[in-house]
Amino acid sequence: MSDPDDGLSREELLAALAERDAVIAVLLAEIEALKRRVGMDSSNSSMPPGSDGPGARAKRAKQREKKPSPRARGGQAGHEGRNLQRVAHPDRVEVVAPQCCDGCGESLAGRAGRVVSTVQVFDTPPVKLEVTEYQMMAVPCAGCGQVTRAAAPAGVAGPCCYGPNVRAATALLACNGHMSIERAADLMGVLLDAPVSTGFTGGLVARLADALTGFETVLKDALRAAPVMHHDETPARVAGDDDDRLLYVYTARADKLVWFGAADNRGHDALDGFGILPGYRGTLVRDDYPAYAKYDKDLKAVQLCCAHLLRSLRGIGELDTDPYRVQRGWTEPAAAALSDARAAVAKAKAGGAVSLDPELLTDLRERYDKAVTWGILTNRHRDWPSGRHPGYTLAKRLQDKATQVWRFTVDFAVPFTNNPCEQPQRMVKLQMKIGGCWRSVRTAARYCLVRSYLATARNHGIHPLDAIRNALAGNPWLPQTA
Repeated sequence: MSDPDDGLSREELLAALAERDAVIAVLLAEIEALKRRVGMDSSNSSMPPGSDGPGARAKRAKQREKKPSPRARGGQAGHEGRNLQRVAHPDRVEVVAPQCCDGCGESLAGRAGRVVSTVQVFDTPPVKLEVTEYQMMAVPCAGCGQVTRAAAPAGVAGPCCYGPNVRAATALLACNGHMSIERAADLMGVLLDAPVSTGFTGGLVARLADALTGFETVLKDALRAAPVMHHDETPARVAGDDDDRLLYVYTARADKLVWFGAADNRGHDALDGFGILPGYRGTLVRDDYPAYAKYDKDLKAVQLCCAHLLRSLRGIGELDTDPYRVQRGWTEPAAAALSDARAAVAKAKAGGAVSLDPELLTDLRERYDKAVTWGILTNRHRDWPSGRHPGYTLAKRLQDKATQVWRFTVDFAVPFTNNPCEQPQRMVKLQMKIGGCWRSVRTAARYCLVRSYLATARNHGIHPLDAIRNALAGNPWLPQTA
């Protein structure tokens, strides 16, 4: 209590108390914002799993302990196995006969018997580099006397060179093996008896990328013609003169078609420059990064990645600090409505249906709309250090873009998530963990082009070595276009 003799009037005391309460409210809001920032990880935001620290991994471990998965470890029932399968005509057959009788010990050498069991062993023969010498002949013409010299076979040059199989294997290790040029060259010598140099290996990568210009043009044309396409981007790093700087690797995917591209910016300059989204007229599956919104007016439809939205809902729900569970009172029902809609679509598709039952869809949307509306009302005037409370921002976004959120329920050709585009980016993250960074945007773009070629060719059943051999020979594999 204030001393009446301190000279402060009642009005001054009330004003001081009001000022104190305002400061406390600001500090509480800042504490809430800091707690949210510290608690963000890949389970409750759009942060990539590779950015998770030890605390996030420990949190997931505790969650698994509390709620263990009902599935057993290993392959699940119905999973297509990939174990070795016997072949009808083995390359070689060896007969194994007993040497002596198990009863009396008498020799059984030369005695006839019968086959009672067989075992097939799959192995590669010892690798030894094979050298072929081409002797180009000069032959005089009997008629005019002109001497004609034979030309060296295609791809053969100099006094000695590596053949197409060595070149293809070296390029595959360097482009698809998540290792440095030096390590790829070393493995060629260790595994395949072909001690290539780092200069030869690095030059092959550049040659392969140069041979794929026509492939990328065809691939982009095919992507723009796809009825449904996924698009995403992820940060990487490129070495600078003084310090590393951000690089962005973009991915577009439509069914078996996979494209990677690299740029030093995350905006319209890069997206326009790639030449995929400009001119696309189908349904785009993406996250809610604002740069994509520019293309929405020309699209048939947009499906926002619901996996991103579920993580965002989980993150806002974890902001709960009051006993009334204000946040979870709307985030959990909204997330449940989306999850139930996903299960309903999967069940309908499994049963051969092409659309959801209208009453079921109406019920799901009413649950979602009710939860989102409640989120807007309860967070509209909540304090936050900068701008609107994130609970209000998310709820308003879910309301304004509900059509883009629920597109998968009215068009079964559209998936619930953008995972088909995010999964290939795991290889980019793995490359970053191993290499740390690219040396330039040019080398990153080269890597992306080769990855596009190998991923798309493999999805179409083309062996990577065959794809590389053909490309280096000037005849790259091309996807079929309509």
